[in-house]
Amino acid sequence: MRKIFALLVIILCLTTTVERAFPLQSPDERHHDWVWNVLVVPPSNGWDNEPGKSIKTALTWCEREISESSNGIGGHDVKFVLIPESEDLPSRSDTTNPHTVAVMSFTHSQEADKILVSRFAGANVPLMLAGGENVLIDRGGRPVSNIFALDMYRDYRCQAFADYAKRLYPREKRIALAASRFTVNQEREAKICYALLDSEGFMPMPYWTDASARDSYYMMSEEIESFEGEQAGVVISFMGSMGAREIWRNFMRLRTSWRLWNVSEPDEMYLSCRGMIFADQNIMLASLGGFIETRRMLWRTRAMMVSDPVAAGRAIALYEWFKRAVDVMPQPVDEMPRVQLLQNLGRVQAIPFGNQILNISPGLHRPSARNVYIVEIRDRAYSELDTVNTRALAYVPAY
Repeated sequence: MRKIFALLVIILCLTTTVERAFPLQSPDERHHDWVWNVLVVPPSNGWDNEPGKSIKTALTWCEREISESSNGIGGHDVKFVLIPESEDLPSRSDTTNPHTVAVMSFTHSQEADKILVSRFAGANVPLMLAGGENVLIDRGGRPVSNIFALDMYRDYRCQAFADYAKRLYPREKRIALAASRFTVNQEREAKICYALLDSEGFMPMPYWTDASARDSYYMMSEEIESFEGEQAGVVISFMGSMGAREIWRNFMRLRTSWRLWNVSEPDEMYLSCRGMIFADQNIMLASLGGFIETRRMLWRTRAMMVSDPVAAGRAIALYEWFKRAVDVMPQPVDEMPRVQLLQNLGRVQAIPFGNQILNISPGLHRPSARNVYIVEIRDRAYSELDTVNTRALAYVPAY
């Protein structure tokens, strides 16, 4: 009996020693080690509005696609961890867990995305913006190593209008540019557009006005309209909302045949400005972007319904972007190589985005080109005139 008791004591001691050296994991802990986490910032109105619900549905679809595939992503499942409120923006301290591999933002709030960029710039976790048109992700002429955006930066409108002018007009045509030297972006973008038009053989004519003096708009409009022999000329406005509307009003008074192209985001404030023309990468995505097929795919494959297929399409595009960056690594990926992930994200090709295929530029950390819709205001609504596939421009701080 003493021998049996002594043997039991020895076995108990050995078991305790082994457990201390190799602690047993609960099923949840083992599952956690196998799962990569992606933090997801909600749209500005939260998860309960139509875009938020559609993004959640799309990310659930992505999770199931990953978990039911033979390899997952790099041999891992992925959990999209939803940030409850758009005001509770994550910080670097929220990504210290080694299983947190990315942050995705769907806010479409310029202010919120700017805060995220300032918090995460230079971190070893990628921050992927589902929009980012008005958010600068460059430092010193180069993109920040870990920041990426699905939209082209706002300067693309200069290129889009130059491309559209090439389709409409013969070279050597005069095209007026209206801007103020007292607003940094207006002057910078006007000079970019001038250079693009000039390189194509047009004759751009810059008009620098004082935005605080309303008479200057009328004088400029009269001078432009007085060009002898010019029929249906073009003024490209870099004057912002107030300036563009003043130019439009003066053109209406003069009954001129000149057209006004506005280098601003389309907005309801312009809907009374009949005939004003805009260039925008997002305005026609719902009707022309091919995202109805995204809605059908979610329903056909997993019986999931979304009311905002564009929002769902952005979520799937970011998922595909991340997945393809991991897929080119040696498989399986036991521990995420952070530097390699960031490098791969900067050169992913062939990301499906509705009826577009996007290629990421390593020099921009954005798509190298996207479709831009040329729209005109008719009957207080935006109506499509044309679609131009427009290359993204490198950010130029001063021109």
